[in-house]
Amino acid sequence: MSLTTCRVCAGPLSVPDFDRPAPAQSSIRTVLPVATQVYVCGLCGHGQSPDLPALKDFYDTQYRISLDVDGHDQLYENAAGEQVFRTQYQAEILASLDMPLGARVLDFGAGKATTLQRFSELRPDIDGHVFDVSSDYVDHWNTWVHPGNQATYTLPEEWMGRFEFITAHFVLEHVAAPVEILKSLARVLAPGGRIFFSVPNVETNTGDLLVVDHLSHFTRPSLERFLARAGLLAERIDEDLFNGAFVVVARLGDSQPVTQPKPSHLTDVLVRWQTVLDNLATRELEGPVAIYGAGFYGSVIATCLVGQATVFLDQNPYLQGSTHLDLPVVHPDACPIEVRTVVVGLNPARAREIIGEGVPWLPEGAELLFLDTLA
Repeated sequence: MSLTTCRVCAGPLSVPDFDRPAPAQSSIRTVLPVATQVYVCGLCGHGQSPDLPALKDFYDTQYRISLDVDGHDQLYENAAGEQVFRTQYQAEILASLDMPLGARVLDFGAGKATTLQRFSELRPDIDGHVFDVSSDYVDHWNTWVHPGNQATYTLPEEWMGRFEFITAHFVLEHVAAPVEILKSLARVLAPGGRIFFSVPNVETNTGDLLVVDHLSHFTRPSLERFLARAGLLAERIDEDLFNGAFVVVARLGDSQPVTQPKPSHLTDVLVRWQTVLDNLATRELEGPVAIYGAGFYGSVIATCLVGQATVFLDQNPYLQGSTHLDLPVVHPDACPIEVRTVVVGLNPARAREIIGEGVPWLPEGAELLFLDTLA
């Protein structure tokens, strides 16, 4: 499926700025038999990818994020030996905001709504509501959310004007019509209510361009236009609060300022990614080969190193002991001593910082290969 108009500003699009044949990687590390295409809007600088085939069915029956493993979470940070998991960190961000006592809060695109559940433990006064485009999560919701505070597929008419606060954690990059979705959220805001949402920042987390189920890849200029078209005014657009993401708090308002985009920046990034992926696919690495990181970046690497990789190394205890893409996932300390090359599957902007100095788990004589050296 080709795109002809920008998802944010409705400007014209022509041909993809990036077009790589199948397979592609989804945000939940599944391999999909579709091409990875990215279009960059010359008017607002927004990056975007075509709809997945059977998009509604994908989120209704296949997405199931963290649902199949009780207690599963994504590792947000592993600094100074202290592990911070994503939903807990998101709950702490919400707790830091000025939210009124007894606020009615909607978690839109909630999934298991683990963030809202943890936030409710910090703020037991709030009246939590959940919504998703799948009914797969209802059994989990029923363990702690009142049935009258749940909805699937369509926002109920009786919810119009209800909520003092709406959250959408990494949801809006997935939707085919983001402006219309944001407008619908504005309609369920109570007077004076605010919308909180997070989306990947493609300029600091460039691998987002390769996530095939992320239909929007936001830059700051395109994010500002997104808010303006939905009739919202940002109280804050934070690029530092969450690594690799924009964190936005907005309210109703029609004077959202916008900055001029630099579309050539994204096209340059796409050219570099094409070079990295081509070099990975054609380079003969000294083996055995391990991949550090069993998340999105590591999954992309594994699909390029067909038959070369033997193991994933990952700090996340929820992944250790599992199998991903037919490879075992182990703690880095359990890296096989015969490994000769470790390809670092982390955001290139932070990979060296995360790996750190010394690397005590690296087998003697083995090489660390960072993605930015392949560009």
